[in-house]
Amino acid sequence: MHEALVAILVLLAAALALGALAERLRQTAVLGYLLAGTAVGPGVLGWVDAGDGIEVLAELGAATLLFSIGTEFSVARLRALGTRTFAVGAAQVAITAAGGTAAGLALGLEWRGAAAFGAIASLSSTAVVMRLLVEQRAIDSAHGRLAMGVLLTQDLAVVPLVVAVTLLAGGGSAPEAAATLARTAGWAAVLVAAYVVLVRWVFPWFLGGRGIARNRDLVAVFSVTCAVGSALGAEAAGLSPALGAFVAGVLLGGSAFAAQVRAEVAPLRTILLTLFFASVGLAGDPGWAWEHRWATLGAVAAIVAGKALLALAAARLVGSSPRAAAAAALCLAQIGEFSFVIAEVARDGGLLGGDAHRLVVTSTIGSLALAPFLVTWAQRVARAVPGGGSAPGAARAPGADGTARPAPDVVLVGFGPAGQRLLAQLPDRRRATVAVIDSNPALVAQARLAGAQAHLGDARRTDVLEHAGIRGARVVAVAVADVDVVAHVASLVRHAAPAAAIVARSRYRDTAAEIAQRGAHRVVDEESLVGTRLAAAVEAALRAPGRS
Repeated sequence: MHEALVAILVLLAAALALGALAERLRQTAVLGYLLAGTAVGPGVLGWVDAGDGIEVLAELGAATLLFSIGTEFSVARLRALGTRTFAVGAAQVAITAAGGTAAGLALGLEWRGAAAFGAIASLSSTAVVMRLLVEQRAIDSAHGRLAMGVLLTQDLAVVPLVVAVTLLAGGGSAPEAAATLARTAGWAAVLVAAYVVLVRWVFPWFLGGRGIARNRDLVAVFSVTCAVGSALGAEAAGLSPALGAFVAGVLLGGSAFAAQVRAEVAPLRTILLTLFFASVGLAGDPGWAWEHRWATLGAVAAIVAGKALLALAAARLVGSSPRAAAAAALCLAQIGEFSFVIAEVARDGGLLGGDAHRLVVTSTIGSLALAPFLVTWAQRVARAVPGGGSAPGAARAPGADGTARPAPDVVLVGFGPAGQRLLAQLPDRRRATVAVIDSNPALVAQARLAGAQAHLGDARRTDVLEHAGIRGARVVAVAVADVDVVAHVASLVRHAAPAAAIVARSRYRDTAAEIAQRGAHRVVDEESLVGTRLAAAVEAALRAPGRS
């Protein structure tokens, strides 16, 4: 236990230092995390080994990320990606596996080893690419949706690819492989059915209980239980844990509790995902890479260029637009973390020798290190390449029909009596869209009946505010009574959406200045307002005929 805690501390400290350095150099922190793992790993300083404890936490980090991203989507919204998107994924896996096999044969590998290399090369990094797309707010762009569909298809292909490589290594017969795939498909169906029952009946009953949705501790425990339970269930069924977590998140994403669940799981996700990226870097061996630098550089260049071209060909073959296909191809031009699993199976089965295995691992890490740059370049390609598709634009919020919708004009925090009166008397209501945030399920339902977009969650969490669309809103109105909450929300909005005008409520005159200092542009002081209204009422009474 002591050694595991020390290893985690060292990994987090190194990731903090190099992640901060990467951000200072205007690069993504993911690159710093990968380098941190390599620096403290067996290949350099030797302070940390990739033990079981680190691996478990790393897998949990990937699963938590996919679970929280899944809550951004409902089943309808995922269906809106279209069959063409998943057809691109199937074509990409097949074409890249064939291309990787041809490359392996050209490098002198025996045909079974070359086929194993093709399987390894066919997968990209779901955790890295989705994290970067979300970070750059490109997950709803044309190329982001295409890349996501391909990544999910690749995750579905992990089990068949592992089984195929096991067969190539002589680890089983064709009937045994067919039985394994059939058993996996059966358990997957059972798992999805269990998710549907939980999400449609059990979760709403539990979270809809009095006070539970407002208790951040209970929602946080619920969120982590969902993420871990879904990942373990998928692993027990022989599926990718990350895929299981994503499916659970998608099913939960159609509920009213999605925004709050995602907000509560965010802090844990950040820590675990940092450990995930750092643990990937642990497999790096800079000494071996330097000794075989030309082979390593050539392999990384071939992986990036080859995968980009093959993914582009697959997307165009299925009919994707040139712009979306080119940008998505850049996002997919790396080898993913699940390829390490296939590489281990190939090494243990004698399909890849020592140097060949090291080259695969080293070049995989190299391609992952380039992923942040490739995803950023994809944004530019999405704007520059003609031929349809859409580049990322203004902030967009997911609609209930499965599509993206423009951000609201007004975000209203709090739907108590003051918020309800504001919505009812908004003069520009017919031309302005309004999104409401409240932690009370009954008030959220009432806001929906009043015709507003409504989100259940704690507005003191940035994730909840962003999910409601504050980045694209013209005005954010904070109508809750708690002065501390008003000040905190005003501060969050000022930093997350500096272009939005913030109108806030203050119960007392003494706190109005503090709320304004924290970020509100206009503060409605209840005491002064009541005094003004009382004075008007007194004046009207004085002008009225005397009472006998």
